[in-house]
Amino acid sequence: MQDTKLIEVLNIEISQGVLESIEEAADWIKGTFLYQRLQSNPLMYGMNGKGSDSLHSFIVDKCSQSIEQLMKIEAISMEKDGSITPTAASRIMSRNFVDYDTMKSIVKLHHDSGPLQILQMLSNCHKIQFPVRRHEKKTLNEAHKYVRYKLEGPASKVRVQSPEEKVFVMLQAAVGQHYFPDFSLRQEMSQMVDGASRSE
Repeated sequence: MQDTKLIEVLNIEISQGVLESIEEAADWIKGTFLYQRLQSNPLMYGMNGKGSDSLHSFIVDKCSQSIEQLMKIEAISMEKDGSITPTAASRIMSRNFVDYDTMKSIVKLHHDSGPLQILQMLSNCHKIQFPVRRHEKKTLNEAHKYVRYKLEGPASKVRVQSPEEKVFVMLQAAVGQHYFPDFSLRQEMSQMVDGASRSE
């Protein structure tokens, strides 16, 4: 079971007021295809015990862990009676399809973060990263000369080599309306901008 996916799915339901407690979350999972898969192949998901009680405990534990992670990024709050309430962060995450790891990075940003800090955060979002292909390096390095914020290192030695650096340069190129002759780069830039705009 991919815990981040469970966190994201539960957040969607919590943000819409469908789930208001851990027990409700566990009962909701029992109506999903995931529950059928857990029943048929529990070992695949890391469950050791057998029987319905063990399965229920396993699901409650996973829901508790997911909800705890949402509380850590202040996407939800929990009252003393165990009731769960979504915050603005939960609704933003749900409405814009922001994944959990990206949301974690967003909430870590300082309140007075500037464009460079936001750009660095976005560059580390896996969902908008693409590999750097060998034939693209010259084009990306050329684009890097014209962007406002530079990659760290001596100007004569800096080269775009990683997916993070590619995003760092291409998001700025998009803002500056830089034209890439390569169709695949233009397509990726469009996807980066779309993904970044969901995370703002």
